[in-house]
Amino acid sequence: MTEKLQVKHDGQTPDSPALTFRGFQGETDYPLILSILIESTRADRIVETASLDDIRRWCAPSTRFDPFQNLLFAVVHNPDGEPTVIGFSRFSWYTGRKDTRLYFQTSYLLPGWRGRGFWPAMVQQTERRLREIADSHTFNPRCFFQAWATETQEVWISVLEGEGYQVVRHFNNMLHRLSDIPDRALPAGLQIHPVRAEHKRAIWEAQREVHHELFETVSENWTEERFEAWLANPSHTPHLWQVAWDGDQVAGMVLNRIDEAENRARKRKRGYTEHIFVRRPWRRRGLAGTLLARSLRLLKHQGMEEAELGVDSENDSGAHDFYLRMGYQTFSTDLWLRKPMDMNPGPA
Repeated sequence: MTEKLQVKHDGQTPDSPALTFRGFQGETDYPLILSILIESTRADRIVETASLDDIRRWCAPSTRFDPFQNLLFAVVHNPDGEPTVIGFSRFSWYTGRKDTRLYFQTSYLLPGWRGRGFWPAMVQQTERRLREIADSHTFNPRCFFQAWATETQEVWISVLEGEGYQVVRHFNNMLHRLSDIPDRALPAGLQIHPVRAEHKRAIWEAQREVHHELFETVSENWTEERFEAWLANPSHTPHLWQVAWDGDQVAGMVLNRIDEAENRARKRKRGYTEHIFVRRPWRRRGLAGTLLARSLRLLKHQGMEEAELGVDSENDSGAHDFYLRMGYQTFSTDLWLRKPMDMNPGPA
């Protein structure tokens, strides 16, 4: 289906191309999505290494995403009537912290079409679709439109702010060069041993418990029905995980991973120290520092030259300062932007 939308922008002339929207047309759109993604991010000084297989996974149907319903392609029609796809938006929703309902979009526009009113029109049209989704949900007074941006996406940030979005959070992407790794002793009474299949349920339960404390959490990912999907996550590398146990209780963890394909594409040797946390009864005993130091040494032993993590810079726990003390440095910042969605009570 094609949706027509009149777009007004600075410098518009009678022969300016008209903007319409169309939906997803199947796997034949994958190369188009990849091409727009790469060109749009390159214009924002972001190195994108996605492949067609990545796009296929990104577009795979799930409980809250149907590519035929949740992808929108922006199309301009030149005076001769020839259509050209200039961008696309991907949108869906999830439940965040404190039952906040978040209706989000990610949007990409070819650099040659920016600054002409098309990107704001894409945001507005996607918001209309998100509002339709929200209208089908049980009423929730805490509903927001949400989008993300990396600090180099200056045009995209300007578009969102022009549409009434405000930055609500900063996330620092940090890097450790795997030199001067501190030596930390494991607190008394705790043990670390290789992760076995029978451990994974307890690890998942501990993750679920802590995720509900975070600013950025997706409640739908931590329902009982999602456990099998978590087990099958292809990015998991449990032989690299550092999990501390107190008897049969998980005390804390760092779930390390190495993406070999990404490293080859980007010609680097980088590992990731992720899902770093300590459960409440075991906090303030130095466990996080021990797990992280062990993780850094492990990644170095695996031949890595650097380790990356992401952290909410406004985290109440002071995690950002802790990572600085551990030797990490910020190399980029991501922004969370939101706009209240005025809601009327919908179906019960």
